[in-house]
Amino acid sequence: MFPTLFTVHGLGFHTWGLMVMLAFLAAAMVAHPRAAKVGIDPDALVPLYLLSVVLGLAGARLLHFTMAEPAVFFAHPLSYFDLGQGGFAFYGGVVVAGLGGAIYARLRGIPVLKLADVAAPAIMLGLAVGRVGCFSAGCCHGSRCGLPPASTLVDLPGGSVVTTHGFPWIALVFKKGVGVGAIHDVPVYPTQLWASLGAFLIFLLLDLLWRRARIFDGVVMAAMLLIYAAERSAIEVFRGDTVRGLYEIAGHRFSTSQLVSAGMVLLALLIGVVGLRRGRAPETPFEPPDLDDLPELPEDEPPGEA
Repeated sequence: MFPTLFTVHGLGFHTWGLMVMLAFLAAAMVAHPRAAKVGIDPDALVPLYLLSVVLGLAGARLLHFTMAEPAVFFAHPLSYFDLGQGGFAFYGGVVVAGLGGAIYARLRGIPVLKLADVAAPAIMLGLAVGRVGCFSAGCCHGSRCGLPPASTLVDLPGGSVVTTHGFPWIALVFKKGVGVGAIHDVPVYPTQLWASLGAFLIFLLLDLLWRRARIFDGVVMAAMLLIYAAERSAIEVFRGDTVRGLYEIAGHRFSTSQLVSAGMVLLALLIGVVGLRRGRAPETPFEPPDLDDLPELPEDEPPGEA
């Protein structure tokens, strides 16, 4: 809808990139103060934030190519590094960054499940912001909704937000040649907006759970995996982009994300079983050392008085 913010000497600054940067920033702003409340030194997470950016983008890229466009990837492996080709899959970023985060936590002596509970709401808030980038770029769009536009709500360089007389009531119309969408000039389901709104609602729910109902370590992460898997699988039914991987299983068509969602449900159940057995470990809020309590450095002796 609005893929390029501005252009300098022929080089475009893309809205998607800006929203991804803001997504990581929003996630860090949520996670940083909460870490201290469960006894984690927030400063120890700063390297993890940077690591999550690298691993998240790398994992998202890898899942896209290996599941959605394997023929392109294995025929031209270097296309992985061509950001002008192919896309990013959110689940890939979650898996790779999650594994990297767990390893980092173990090496630094940080409780993994407590860190996971801190991270879960932050991830959903970041996704809510990031999906606005998908809306701007035109990727992750819906299929044709089969209804003509009734009125135009907003006109943008890459298309329009329109109303329809019937479900989905609000639809998107993308212009050809602007953005990366594959369906043009007809109303499609606003899956990017649904995904953004859904992620924000999950964030609010997880925030409430984190504050009031952390009955065991890992419960917030388990809830995120379960709820997001259901939300994502439902939205996938209305997706219309073909470069996301589609598979025929027992006469039914499933997308890559729906298959990964099944795995996320199993992981959530595993976290739940382990968490219920272990319960919630005691927490002492982290307090930074008082500068007045630090030992004083010895004063330099004047020359010649050794």
